[in-house]
Amino acid sequence: MVDKINEHLTSLKQLLSGEIRPKSIVGSGYVYPKAVASEWLRKEVHNLENPNTKVAEVYVSTSGKAFKSEALAMKSKAYQAILNNTYHAINNVVIRDYGVMPAPGADGYMVYVA
Repeated sequence: MVDKINEHLTSLKQLLSGEIRPKSIVGSGYVYPKAVASEWLRKEVHNLENPNTKVAEVYVSTSGKAFKSEALAMKSKAYQAILNNTYHAINNVVIRDYGVMPAPGADGYMVYVA
């Protein structure tokens, strides 16, 4: 498990520095591919590190970087959609928890939905 976490964190650093492309992680066809790849990697790391408090989705900025502060994360489109009851999950799941947490990679904060 530790190897998988380290592998994902290495991929995240390479993604954010431009060493690898988002399509090598999540494929192609996304509007903000770097953000989608970053979110997937961060969600996987969080869920591996915290098996008892898994999250269904995480959100970062469109650049793929984590939000610089909790306040900026709370101003994001994803967080505001949850607050305003306009959030739509792909599977129409029921939101049991949401909020802002430190992002894996220690570069800021991410919005999560559980």
